Amino acid sequence: MTSSEKSYGRVLFVLSISMFCAMLGIGIIAPVLPLYAKKLGAGGIALGMIMGSFSFSRSGGMVISGELADRMNMKILLIFGLTFYAAASIAYTFASSTGEMILIRIGHGFGSAMVVPITMAIGANIAPPGKEGIFFGSLQGALFLGIGTGPLLSGFLAEKVAMEAPFFSMTILTLLSIVLVFIFLPGNLSRNREETVLPPTRLVVKYLLADHEMLVVFFFQFCSAMCRGSLVMMIPILASGMELSLSRIGIIVSLNSLSTGILQRFSGRLADRVHKYWLILAGGLLSAVTLLGLPSMKTPLSLALASIAFGIGHAFASPSLAAIAAERGKSLGAGRVMGFFNIAFSIGMTAGPVLVGFLLEKAGESIPFYFLSLMLFFASFPFFSHRRFEAFESVNPERK
Repeated sequence: MTSSEKSYGRVLFVLSISMFCAMLGIGIIAPVLPLYAKKLGAGGIALGMIMGSFSFSRSGGMVISGELADRMNMKILLIFGLTFYAAASIAYTFASSTGEMILIRIGHGFGSAMVVPITMAIGANIAPPGKEGIFFGSLQGALFLGIGTGPLLSGFLAEKVAMEAPFFSMTILTLLSIVLVFIFLPGNLSRNREETVLPPTRLVVKYLLADHEMLVVFFFQFCSAMCRGSLVMMIPILASGMELSLSRIGIIVSLNSLSTGILQRFSGRLADRVHKYWLILAGGLLSAVTLLGLPSMKTPLSLALASIAFGIGHAFASPSLAAIAAERGKSLGAGRVMGFFNIAFSIGMTAGPVLVGFLLEKAGESIPFYFLSLMLFFASFPFFSHRRFEAFESVNPERK
């Protein structure tokens, strides 16, 4: 292994740890946060605001962090984001009202917005040519393993230690990632000044809106996130008639993210060897078919297998989507493009449960799954042929 390969490997490891800690922090408090909020007297509306304020501030923060990532040293920004994240983590334990909890959630969402897009922007800037798939497979593997491991660890800590234990654990893990970033991440992570000067943000948005390939990537990312966010709500509803304990339901939900995380590196390696469109298509179709069959799942085992199958489908598509976005980031700014890429995911995770909740109330339990399956089929269709986008000129600011 050459010194350059060792350097890439070390950076990838540190970035993966940071991504894992950030997403583990989100997952580890998700099961206990509603209970913790109720202890503070939160009613239905206040609880909704507490849960939704995180995604709201995270989406807005990604616009800011993406812009900053293309103008400042990304190591400094990442340390700042992790520090903000750690401060919000410990602040939960001092909240004495629902208003304070909402403010903390807003700060937590902003801290998350400073970690995930910047981590992916660093990856987009330093990933060796032809290795974007394996690079982002590793990063997103850490992301989904963090999401999947969080609820499992949370239940154990809350039951065996204390209700506040998950919050303290999130703080400790974030502080550990700060130390690793400070020690092992190179200090020269700002954009190379010899590169082409980046266009203004408004022109970047214009380029992306004119780029048909990126539009379908963003749309697939949105639909996939919408389905994933909805499954977290719908799987417990399906499991409620099976007399399962909360811990078993939590395991079934976690299998979704864990299967995605475990397979990310493998599918990322595939993305560097075969055409990315075929992997996105295969992953989208597998997830869509799984959603179509979910209402007929009547046993815990079948529900668990369906959760794993959806996770596998997402695992095949995710690194290829990120690699395509990273290629655009080389000319339009990695921070901006990866920021928009993550905003599409965040909006999908927020919109999915809202739309599915409406359909659940108006049309019954099966219709939401058919709706999600149709959306994912529709999002997968443009990737049926890799020749579809060859007629369109790649977006390149140098030629504009």
